Amino acid sequence: MAAHGPSLPPDHVVADILGRLPDSSVASFRAVCRAWNAVTSCPAADHVLAAKRPGAAVTAVIKDTRRLEVDDERRHPVDIVRFDFFRGRWRPDARKAGPCPRAVSLDDMTISTDGFLTWDGVLCTPVFPRKPQPDAGGGLIMLWIPLTNACAIVSVPAGQGRIIGGYAHPVTGRFHLLHSSDVTVSDDSVLVVAPNTRGWRELPLPPMLVAGCSSGSETISMRGERDHSVSLNGNLHWLVQLPGSGKKAAALLVFDTVREKFRFMAAPESPGLDPTTARLRVVPGGNKQQLCVLALTKQKQPAVALEVWVLDDYSSEPRRSWRLRETIGLDGTCLSRARFVAAAAVEVVEGVNEGEEVFVHHEDGIEAYSVRSKVWRRVSVGRCCATPLLMYRESLMQPEISFGAALRGIP
Repeated sequence: MAAHGPSLPPDHVVADILGRLPDSSVASFRAVCRAWNAVTSCPAADHVLAAKRPGAAVTAVIKDTRRLEVDDERRHPVDIVRFDFFRGRWRPDARKAGPCPRAVSLDDMTISTDGFLTWDGVLCTPVFPRKPQPDAGGGLIMLWIPLTNACAIVSVPAGQGRIIGGYAHPVTGRFHLLHSSDVTVSDDSVLVVAPNTRGWRELPLPPMLVAGCSSGSETISMRGERDHSVSLNGNLHWLVQLPGSGKKAAALLVFDTVREKFRFMAAPESPGLDPTTARLRVVPGGNKQQLCVLALTKQKQPAVALEVWVLDDYSSEPRRSWRLRETIGLDGTCLSRARFVAAAAVEVVEGVNEGEEVFVHHEDGIEAYSVRSKVWRRVSVGRCCATPLLMYRESLMQPEISFGAALRGIP
């Protein structure tokens, strides 16, 4: 009888084993496992995925510059972008852990740290060639996964516009980008591209009459947060303003990443909210995360407050599912309306010891409101105060994300 190699356990057994291992061991397994997608896509892996899915981690993107050796023919400085976790309350054992070793550098390009965005564990930011070509056309975007150190460079359309979203396709794993023409999105289409495809293609937007707009509406305004989208239940979401009868009406623009179609959802209906201050976020909640809208109230008497609205049932009629969860006074803070609008980050995060907090990062500090104790606290930030902070969600158990042939080596 021919000898057979050792039989491997079924995928669901492997998934269960992974769920019991520390993250460092899971990462080591992932690096050598050729059947990663098969393991993470089996039905029994759902519970493991939920257990291993972390909340948003407060992270800093720090840029350094090094010079090449004198005898190197290129003889120019090289940008190094380091990815590190915030050294404080939003990370377990932060004081014991050393600096995060994740970094990326591109010898032939400078890297912008002012416009980092993140979706599905992928960081996205503009890059600029040191020797631009005259016929280069549009700009370039770097895609980087700190967990695996995969990197790709993608061309964006020429002219004005911006990246407004990104996602890993649920079926193929190929990472896609969404690009709009400007801060006001045409009612006709949005461009989408996957790295190493034949180019950008247009996807139609839904009729605005569905969202309660007049027939004369021509644009969707993304002013305020412009390109900030959040991902939940496999969809991308934007809080947008729609031209209506004499006033701006708020709505959620939703992109189904499987069907690649847009639709509208209702936003919270509260006449007292100031839409120019509204922020769309995802509330951490273990296995059940929720869409959340944070906005200041309009009235000045009593004092302006911050309202927190959550969507209790994503699958039902959104207009009836939005609930006012918290009204937060701003006493004891320096958060004026202007400072709140200009804040670099407004998020809902899960503290290690403090529980859930509303996190506001402005130019000279961080204000954190404890939902449990109902008080604001000033958070010491050190050198990170002047560093771009972002909420980064990565899961060791997520399926492999592909950049196709656009993948490039990192020096």
